[in-house]
Amino acid sequence: MNNFEKFKNFFTNAGKGDMGEGNVLKTLINLSVPSIAMVLFHSFFHLVDTVFISWLGEVQMIAISYTFPVQIGLFAILEGIGNGLAALVAHKLGESNNDDAQKITSSGIALAYLLSLLWLPLMFPSFSNSFFSLLGASDPRILHQAWLYNMWAPPMYIFISFTFVANTIFRCQGNTVIPLKSFLIANGANLILDPIFIFIFGWGITGAAVATMIGRILGVLFLIEKLREHSALKVSFIPNIKSFMLPYWKKIIKVGLPVTITTGSVALGMGSVNRIITGTFGPQAVAAWMLGMRIEDIVLGSLMGINDALVPFLAFNYGRKDKARMKKALRSAFIISAGVTGLIGMLIGFFPLPIIAIFNPTREIALLASQALRITLAGYPLVIYIIIYNSLFVATGHSIYGTIAQVSRSVILRIPAVHFLAKVVSINNIWWFQPISFAGASLITAFYGNRLIKKIEIDEDINDVF
Repeated sequence: MNNFEKFKNFFTNAGKGDMGEGNVLKTLINLSVPSIAMVLFHSFFHLVDTVFISWLGEVQMIAISYTFPVQIGLFAILEGIGNGLAALVAHKLGESNNDDAQKITSSGIALAYLLSLLWLPLMFPSFSNSFFSLLGASDPRILHQAWLYNMWAPPMYIFISFTFVANTIFRCQGNTVIPLKSFLIANGANLILDPIFIFIFGWGITGAAVATMIGRILGVLFLIEKLREHSALKVSFIPNIKSFMLPYWKKIIKVGLPVTITTGSVALGMGSVNRIITGTFGPQAVAAWMLGMRIEDIVLGSLMGINDALVPFLAFNYGRKDKARMKKALRSAFIISAGVTGLIGMLIGFFPLPIIAIFNPTREIALLASQALRITLAGYPLVIYIIIYNSLFVATGHSIYGTIAQVSRSVILRIPAVHFLAKVVSINNIWWFQPISFAGASLITAFYGNRLIKKIEIDEDINDVF
């Protein structure tokens, strides 16, 4: 077989893999490539909105920066449900228990819809203004623009919830290419409609939210069709609430709640950092950090894509009690993460200003964002270690270990570090709070990771949680 045929076969098989048999590294690469692309396209949603909104002016750009923690809060809940489903469903499939896997699937979509109702108050301007004031926004113009963008969020979250659950179910069956295609459709629509609604129709920041909603709806319609054709497990867009769901909700929450707390702590920590940076250095510093965070999403997205492929793979083989295959998966994930993340990280680190320029920031904000990016990227080798071991924690039902590490990073270590650095260093060096918090979290991860692996090696924890 020549190189062209190998290249062609790789892309033909990308997104598909037998989680119980075959070469582990090759299978994880096949599953990870579409997963990485999918997470990156998920970040691309917000990146596209940020680019077009930044062209409206500095007020709109600062407003969208303050809405970032809200988006993280939503995805904290959905990632908890998604990771809980991935661990439980893949585990049941590994045991060849398809009946329980289907019940868990039906329970998951109902639970996701129920929890999405938490965001309804954001539709009302009084609540929205109070909420963003807590995050440090005070200018009435900024508060109004933040509400105009977020008022569309609550109804859109129903479609996002369905997308999360459907994509998880495909990943559990060794298929990551269909979730990728759904994001391509959604992102394509958003990219086309954003400039039309924002500038041609003159809807401003509201146009970005409407374009995103339409893109999400189109992605859901695609997933509904593919679930009917290619999934052994069925997900109905309008679920029937059944009596059997409550026990499964408890199991999903037991595994997923620590993940939600983990991601939610990022929103809490980010909101607290926003307040400190705003009070010390002004709103331009917050805008710079948020621009840096949007770009850092590209690096983190590659890692989360690998995580999305790794969790069901580990859970499936945990259900089969195949410890050797689990170990190979962890080693393979480190190899893939180092290659992909290292390449993207170096590109961003060496050429931050051309990338930042697409947001059309002022020179002051661009230089600050560039400095924030370069300092933060220094800690990303530690992030690889943290995220891969967090995949093991979730897959084995011990997600609380990852929560302890991540909450320490986002809140317990990060906030005091920001407070201290804000008093003793200039704005150019305040960003060292990121590598400092990464280092502390990696030490906590190492402690719990070694402890869990020792238990698994002597069969003490195999299938215990499930």
